[in-house]
Amino acid sequence: MQRWHSLYELLSFPILVLFLAETMLGIGNLLVNPAFSSLIQVKSVFVILLANACMRTGSFLIVNFPLLFLLRLVARKSGSATTMLSAFAGYAVFQIMTMYFAKENMPSTAYSSILGISMTSTSGLTMQSGVHYPLQTGIIACAITAFITLTSYSRSRVRSEYSLFSFMTKDVWCVLSTVFWTSICGLLVARAWPYFIHLIQDVLNFIAADTTNPVNLAIYGLMDRFLSVLNMSAVIRTPFWYGSSGGSWVSVAGLSISGDVNIWTSQYAAGSLNGMAGRFITPYYVINIFAVPGLLWGMYSIQTDRLEKRKTRMFYIMMTIVSMIGGILLPTDLMLVLLCPLLFLFHAAYSSILFGVFQAMHVYLGFNYSGTSTLTALPGTLFELLSYLPGSSMINSILKVVIVGAVSFVVYFFLTRIYFRYLAVDLFHTGGKDRMVRGTIDAIGGVANIKMIHSSCERLTISLYDPRALNVAKLRELGAVRVTETKAGFAISFGASSTIIRLGIQNCMRQNIRSVR
Repeated sequence: MQRWHSLYELLSFPILVLFLAETMLGIGNLLVNPAFSSLIQVKSVFVILLANACMRTGSFLIVNFPLLFLLRLVARKSGSATTMLSAFAGYAVFQIMTMYFAKENMPSTAYSSILGISMTSTSGLTMQSGVHYPLQTGIIACAITAFITLTSYSRSRVRSEYSLFSFMTKDVWCVLSTVFWTSICGLLVARAWPYFIHLIQDVLNFIAADTTNPVNLAIYGLMDRFLSVLNMSAVIRTPFWYGSSGGSWVSVAGLSISGDVNIWTSQYAAGSLNGMAGRFITPYYVINIFAVPGLLWGMYSIQTDRLEKRKTRMFYIMMTIVSMIGGILLPTDLMLVLLCPLLFLFHAAYSSILFGVFQAMHVYLGFNYSGTSTLTALPGTLFELLSYLPGSSMINSILKVVIVGAVSFVVYFFLTRIYFRYLAVDLFHTGGKDRMVRGTIDAIGGVANIKMIHSSCERLTISLYDPRALNVAKLRELGAVRVTETKAGFAISFGASSTIIRLGIQNCMRQNIRSVR
């Protein structure tokens, strides 16, 4: 868990960048999206251009977020330029190798123009004519490249100066080693990837066999959450949003339209909603408008330091607004995976249940969207929900969505509090919690040395009468990733266990007071 939380410490900055990217995308989309023209009308050319610039910037950061994670993973206090350049070169080589050696009989969603990499082939030994793209391996490519880069850098530092290639500097050797091994791994992944895609395709075919079955929709929702975290959401969303797996509909003009999103958009424009499209979108209204805000404010309520709460209050307000008008599901999912994996599993399970529940209730609210992107699309926003209010045929569905959403807000808020207060450590009562509490008390010089203690969802802050009694080495043995001195005291990064440790220490302080009396 210490190593896992150290990943959160490393990647918290790119996650914040993702929050910013979602903010830019949400605001830009709000200003220029035709679906909102009935609610918001923008006539200023400058504002429209600025909104489009925000959307492009946000989209670029979101689509390439694995690269942001990669560069942060390999950044070091010493040699950061070498590791970052090596990682970027290795990442590009990895993608190029998958482009050349991947099988071409996989679904189009298995490929993606990552960093603009593509190739047009007219003839070749193994490649058919046409445009070829790298495999969309998402976070997996990032993890492989980061491991190879850090390993190559460590080995290059201890490389002998009298080896066969001693004329190469250690930095050049690091780059060459990274490029070599990432090319090998890219080749191996290219050959093995079809088996992974085939497995996913079998599940998708099972879901598409009966999209009216709530169980099938629940499986879809569960897969959507996990594949989104891997940056592979297009694999599951594209066939159902824009393909025949999401159904088909024949318009009055005789035009056959496939895909849940395409059908809803066409029917909404024609004013002829048949009450069947939208089943793959409806839960997003609950998740974005109610569930994620409930999670955020549950985490905010965990903080005990009033000054810290005052400092972070505006951030939570902004993120709540952005979640409602655009959605912050991707950075929220990534934060949960790294900070509190068990809470993410609940979130994924609850999301999948929403898909099944709405299908069982025959409640459908779709997504009026004419684009083709799935990663940067913004389904389930507040203003889109409000734009459907004039349609009397959707009032009943909107009311049910709001009721389920209100319940979801309460569930997420209280479950978040329960998790951080009782479930984050020692879920099976093996004694780990008591060991951490006692160890922390010993490392800070006993309960009598505590002047003040506070906690948040990721950090324990303790002010001591005698700071010299602090044993940093022992805190690290207990799982603390970082110990820093602040104006409020010593900030100890215990991750999700911080609140439970604070409660345990406070209980020991109360017992100590009773024993003195």
